[in-house]
Amino acid sequence: MIAAVPVSAPVFRLTIRALVDGRRLVILTLLALLPVIAALVYLGAGQVAPEIFWARLVNRLILPTVTAFIAVVIGASAIAEEREDGTILFLVSTPLSRATLMVTKILASWTAALVLLVPAVVAAGLITLGSSADASEILWPLAGVVLTALCYCAISAWLAMITRRPVVIGVLYILLWEGTIATFAASADRFSIAAYGRALASEGIVGRDNGAPSFGGLTGAVVLIAVSVVAAWLATRRLTRTELP
Repeated sequence: MIAAVPVSAPVFRLTIRALVDGRRLVILTLLALLPVIAALVYLGAGQVAPEIFWARLVNRLILPTVTAFIAVVIGASAIAEEREDGTILFLVSTPLSRATLMVTKILASWTAALVLLVPAVVAAGLITLGSSADASEILWPLAGVVLTALCYCAISAWLAMITRRPVVIGVLYILLWEGTIATFAASADRFSIAAYGRALASEGIVGRDNGAPSFGGLTGAVVLIAVSVVAAWLATRRLTRTELP
């Protein structure tokens, strides 16, 4: 659905401009820098092998925490703020289809999230692995971050259409489900977005003993894309059938 629906360039630009304005950008930028800070601390200590530390950094911090929080906040804000101030009424009154509006919003929030995440992930990888870094050791985790962020953004957009507190619900899911239940119950990671991202990321790193799930990277990629498409469809359907704001 996401690839098949046309995108509105004006709505995309307006959404990006709204998302990168204010204190939220500063806070999320600091959050995005956490992996870089961790890599710098490791550079000074270096008590474990670089590959092992990188695997742990990706599986325990970058994907389940940094990517998740940034994508949830940005993805939900792209819709929730429009509903709060009533400007979404102006958007839905335009000739643009509801599907175009929703997909554009999701892609704009995804882009904003990646602007924060991609440089931080690449920098953390280069700092940690140093001159021994192999391209796959950074590109696979980066692919995991990219698809995981898309999935969180799409689900957050859907949450923003069905509740007034999408960020709260998203954060509770990250903390209570992904941070506790899915971490200790092997079967529960089947319902964890970050777990599928970790599966994809671990195709290029030493990660099977450092928090990666049992299923493979292809499964992770397929599930993340499928869930993103379904969430976008549900959000569009809700936008079509709901009285706004």
